[in-house]
Amino acid sequence: MESIAGDENSAGISGISVPENGGDGHRYRRRMSREHRRRLHRRRVIKRIAIVVGLILAVLIALGMWFGVSAMKVRNEVAQAMSAATAMKSALTNADQKAFSSGSERFSDHAGRAYRETSSVLWSVAEKTPYYGRDVSVVRAAVTAMENMSSQVISPIDDAAGAVMMTDASFSGGTIRLPDLDKYADSLDLASQALHTTIRSLDEEPTAHVSQIASAVSKAKSYMTTVSGILDNATAFATVAPSMLTTTGGTRTYLLLAQTNSELRASGGLPGSWGIVTISNGKVELQGFTAEGGLPWLDEPVVELTSEEKSLFTDKLGRMPQDVNLTPDFSRTGTIARAMWKKTHNVEVDGVIAIDPVFLQNMLAVTGGVKLDDGTVLDGSTTAKYLLSDVYAAKDTSEQDRYFSEAAAAAFQHIITSSSKPRDFLKAASTSVAGGHVLVWSAHEDEQNVLEDTDISGTLETRQSNPQVGVYFSDGTQSKMDWYLRRRVRTAFQKTAANGVLQYTVTITLTNMMTTSQIATTPQYVLGDQKEGVTPGDINTAMYVYAPAGGRLVDWSMSDGKGFDIVSVHDGLTVGGRSITLKPGESMKIVVHVQSSPGIVTPLTLRQTPQIPGRTD
Repeated sequence: MESIAGDENSAGISGISVPENGGDGHRYRRRMSREHRRRLHRRRVIKRIAIVVGLILAVLIALGMWFGVSAMKVRNEVAQAMSAATAMKSALTNADQKAFSSGSERFSDHAGRAYRETSSVLWSVAEKTPYYGRDVSVVRAAVTAMENMSSQVISPIDDAAGAVMMTDASFSGGTIRLPDLDKYADSLDLASQALHTTIRSLDEEPTAHVSQIASAVSKAKSYMTTVSGILDNATAFATVAPSMLTTTGGTRTYLLLAQTNSELRASGGLPGSWGIVTISNGKVELQGFTAEGGLPWLDEPVVELTSEEKSLFTDKLGRMPQDVNLTPDFSRTGTIARAMWKKTHNVEVDGVIAIDPVFLQNMLAVTGGVKLDDGTVLDGSTTAKYLLSDVYAAKDTSEQDRYFSEAAAAAFQHIITSSSKPRDFLKAASTSVAGGHVLVWSAHEDEQNVLEDTDISGTLETRQSNPQVGVYFSDGTQSKMDWYLRRRVRTAFQKTAANGVLQYTVTITLTNMMTTSQIATTPQYVLGDQKEGVTPGDINTAMYVYAPAGGRLVDWSMSDGKGFDIVSVHDGLTVGGRSITLKPGESMKIVVHVQSSPGIVTPLTLRQTPQIPGRTD
């Protein structure tokens, strides 16, 4: 027995199986080595890890698919919202209240759905993923901006649409009625502020990695910026129109400057005629025009000019009626013109309004044409060309100033006494404002403070948060040659400088369209005074390029190999100026690089001397 036990032990050690429980059955237990047990343990651990990893991958795949479906929903909702937004913008431009209400309802519906989708925990988690989390964050910010616009901006516009779009207004027999317009001013102002805040929040977002997302966000910002401009104008209109147009009672007197764009000035053209308009309880009456030649040249400026103004524009800015708008700052022009009229006519006006033949043409397209005493018809397609070019061939030089005044008076009188749909007037006026063809300055400080934030004020943009480059021109030869000046001004983003400042390229192309064969048949009055270096048929003009507030002119190149004659400062803005002469048929290209203020990401805007339709590339 002892030997057998020893055998068993030996057999056990040597790996021979023995019956369990001492029996003679066939079930045996193999004793595993430590290494074998470790391998089995590792296998079990790996299997468990694989199961866990598999579960995690399955969850991630499911979440990814879920997020993909959610992202598709958001994309579709945003696309629908932007389609509605486009319709709203068109409705605002065309003063179509019904179309705006329909578009705003669709926009709010789709923007709300997109916002609810992107507000889920899933999007919050996705926002924290490496690299593409930034794109998710940008999408969420854009959708939030749309929701803010829906909840804080659209409703006040919709409520005030009848008043702002003038569907509730009337304009008949020279009398304007704007019922209930003033009661919407505060709500529109709050909506305007909310939209500006929303746009700034989007500007602060980084650029998305995915180009489609970056493009969509850029389009959204562009749309919001457009609506913001319209809303700003509507807010200002609702705030100041009742008092300025005296629809709530009272009488106002305004000085009206009729500009001649064929002899350029920075804010438009030479003020060829000066007239007085009175408005009493909404009734507009023209008191008549005086030709610029009938106003005296003064020995001293009527206001104290700054050293900057005298350096850039000379003291003629404050002494000579035809030069009060040499400055591109129309608020300054208004102040000077008012003081000049007070000194020469002893009448103190409540404000100054500048119009030009393009404005008259836009308005006559609504009212229908007007027939002048000599049988000439000015209408919605002929007015600008006739008053800026044809009249100089049709009339003797001695009659031209008087005739221009009479024509401008007849056209304006026809406009203010015609009865047309107020929203058609509004659309035509809005087009003129956008092109710089009508400008308004109020002598009442509270009104002017409101107007300054709108295009109709024609003021220099001195806020760093709203970067704007200015390109302005003034005739240098007392001619009417600017009818032949073809001008193209373009701006484009160039790069982000090493210090993070945004840099832009401003390209200006000027062409003298007069041919040498036209010189002999062109009146001397049109050709102008030939100062040194200027011969008949030449266009001589002063050009001013203003850098954005807080920014600078980086560098410049001009096709004639020259540069600016002067680099100065005007109202805190860096400005480069030079005199340019173009021979008949000659062109010149100017390229200027400008930078906005450090830390400002708001896109650059352009303001320039108003263009004449058909005289641009």
